Amino acid sequence: MMKRVAVIGAGAAGLSALRSLVKCQNHLLNFVAFETSDRVGGTWIHNDPFKATSMYDRLVTNLPTDVMAYPGFPFSTDDERSFVGHKEVLKYLQRFAEHYNLLQHIRFRERVIEVDILSPESANEHDQWNVTVRNEESGLVTTHQFDYVLICNGHYTEPKLSNIQGLDTFDGEVLHSHHYRSPSAYKNKIVLILGAGPSGVDIAADLIDDASKIYLSHNKKASPVISNKVEMVSGIERVDGKDIILRDGKIVNSDVILLATGYRFSFPFMAKRCHPTISSNRVASLYRLLVDINHPSLYYVGLNQTIAPFPHFHAQTEFAAACISGEFSLPDRKEMEKQCDDLYQKLVTDRNEVEKHYHNLKEYQWTYIRELNHLLNRPPPTYVVENLYNHVHTVRQANSLLYKQSRYRLCNESHEGYVVVFEPSECQSTV
Repeated sequence: MMKRVAVIGAGAAGLSALRSLVKCQNHLLNFVAFETSDRVGGTWIHNDPFKATSMYDRLVTNLPTDVMAYPGFPFSTDDERSFVGHKEVLKYLQRFAEHYNLLQHIRFRERVIEVDILSPESANEHDQWNVTVRNEESGLVTTHQFDYVLICNGHYTEPKLSNIQGLDTFDGEVLHSHHYRSPSAYKNKIVLILGAGPSGVDIAADLIDDASKIYLSHNKKASPVISNKVEMVSGIERVDGKDIILRDGKIVNSDVILLATGYRFSFPFMAKRCHPTISSNRVASLYRLLVDINHPSLYYVGLNQTIAPFPHFHAQTEFAAACISGEFSLPDRKEMEKQCDDLYQKLVTDRNEVEKHYHNLKEYQWTYIRELNHLLNRPPPTYVVENLYNHVHTVRQANSLLYKQSRYRLCNESHEGYVVVFEPSECQSTV
């Protein structure tokens, strides 16, 4: 019997899902992806006319291409740079889609407006789904039935706004990093950036030549090394008109408050009765951070953060496709719940973390990929990408402004699996 599979989104996660499903076509799979835009790429589309993305003009990846790439599909060998701009990443995704003939499986300009479970009497051994889509050109609304749904809609669409006392009284501009586009808009202005995660640090570096002064406000124990023009200050306690009162009592003034405070998970198309439980920005009840325990024919791809994204998506979608095709059988509900509880213990309790950081996998990402491969009786990936990822993390800590000038090359003869072609001397002090 033909199994019908829906993929929501044709960004990096959705393309990975399609590639994994294509490889399983001999298992009688019929699948389609719905994409709001008129092209592939998702968040990597700069100035998408059909949906807001978080791409700004001069964004450069904070991981080298050898770490970014899907397994078995490298970036262009014609570009010697390791850190490339968003245009190069988008071209890579387009080339990936064309190489594996994925475009024929995508319905562009089709927005998913609802995913709802079919009535119990029509279900077989597992839940089935009504997926309702609207054609953004004609306005036509149609509903289709599927046996499985892979949700690949990304998590860079709904900004997480800080609940700062008095922020609405600020005598200046307030924006989220999601809406930042160009440093020229802040020429000769004082900018306070709240948040020293990857976006906050990258935008601070992007503003250096234009802003007259930059404050990077955060509560981390260790401060990133960027530039003398960027002053590290503590988090914001409250705002009173022109005055920004920090947690250590210091008062600063700025023309702009830029909130680099991350994003909330958003699934606006999920019907209430099957919407996942989200607690402190943790999507609960997911077996292997992927399979909805309450609805095991529903997969949430790409929720995790602080990862090498494309290899991560690949591991998840290979596992999902194996489950759908019958190559792998999910354990029973009790066992899935136990493993979910054990993982919470590992990622939150044992790390002494707060729940909102549950999806920040960090070093566990590599164990996670190996565990998924092991369940499928597939060989584990080599340690090369992990080694280079960890090296770049150290280099970034040494100098968050210059590290993207570094160049690396994979090399089988090297013990680590890569060689350093070039690194700025400022980045080498702690390596």
